Amino acid sequence: MCRQQWFSLLLALLLIYCCLGAIRASIAGNDDLPMKYIPSNCNEAVNLAGSKAKSGIYKIGLPQPQGAVKEFYVYCLLDPLGGEAWTLIQRRQDASIHFYRGWEEYKNGFGNLNTNFFIGLDKLHALTESQLHELWIELKDFDGVEKHAMYDSFAITDEDQKYAMNILGTYSGTAGDALTELHSGAKFSTIGQNNSERGFDCADLYKGGWWYGKDNCHKSNLNGVYHNGYFSTFAEGIVWRDWHGDYYSMKYVHMAIRPKDLRIGNKLVN
Repeated sequence: MCRQQWFSLLLALLLIYCCLGAIRASIAGNDDLPMKYIPSNCNEAVNLAGSKAKSGIYKIGLPQPQGAVKEFYVYCLLDPLGGEAWTLIQRRQDASIHFYRGWEEYKNGFGNLNTNFFIGLDKLHALTESQLHELWIELKDFDGVEKHAMYDSFAITDEDQKYAMNILGTYSGTAGDALTELHSGAKFSTIGQNNSERGFDCADLYKGGWWYGKDNCHKSNLNGVYHNGYFSTFAEGIVWRDWHGDYYSMKYVHMAIRPKDLRIGNKLVN
C-alpha cells in the first residue's frame, strides 16, 4: 500500500474516533440536563402554557414512591369566570358511552376525554390526596337551563377504604345540595361491588357507579343511565333530585376539581 493510501486510511480512522468522542460527550452532557417539568394538575398546566392555553387534553404527573412520577392525560377546562383552570373528572353529554360498569373500569377510568368519560378512582384519589381540592358540578337540562353545585373541599380515600368520599365541604350554587346528606362519607359502589351498606344493591338498582348512601341509595346519580329528559323507571337516570327530582335525566353534566392553592413547581403562587 502506498504512502498516500496509508495517510488516507489514518485520516479516516482519526475522523471516526473524533466523531465517537463527540457522540459520547453529547450523551454525557444530556445526562446532566434536567428532565422536562411535568405539571401536577390542570391549574398548573394551563398557567405554564401561558397565552396559548385553551381547554383540552394535557399531560400531568403525580409523584410516586422512590422518586417516580405517574404520568397520565386529563381534560383541562378553562374557568368560565376567568379563575384558575379545572381538571374534569367526569363528563356526560350523550348516550354514546354507557356508565353501568364494574369495579375495575371505575378504578382505572374509561371513556373518551373529549366526550364522555370517568377519570378513574385511582387517579381521583391520587389527585385529591396530593393537596386540598374544591369540586364543581355543572348541570344542564334539555331546555338549555344550566345550574351548578360547588363544594369548597373534596377528597376520596384509596381502594382499601373503597374510595369513600371522606371530605366534602360547604355547598354553594344554584342546583341545590344533592350530595351532602346521603353521599358525604359514602363508599363507592359498582356492578358486583356493593359497598353502600344497604340491604340491597344500589348500583344494580340504579344502573351506575356512585357513592351510594347507607340510609338511602341516592339524591344524585350522575353516572346513571343517559335518558332524554323525563323517564319512567325510578331514579335510574342522571339524577340531581334537588333540581329536577327522581324522574328526570340531565342532558349534560360534568364534575371538575382544582386545588385550592395554585403551585408552580411546588412553589405557592396564590
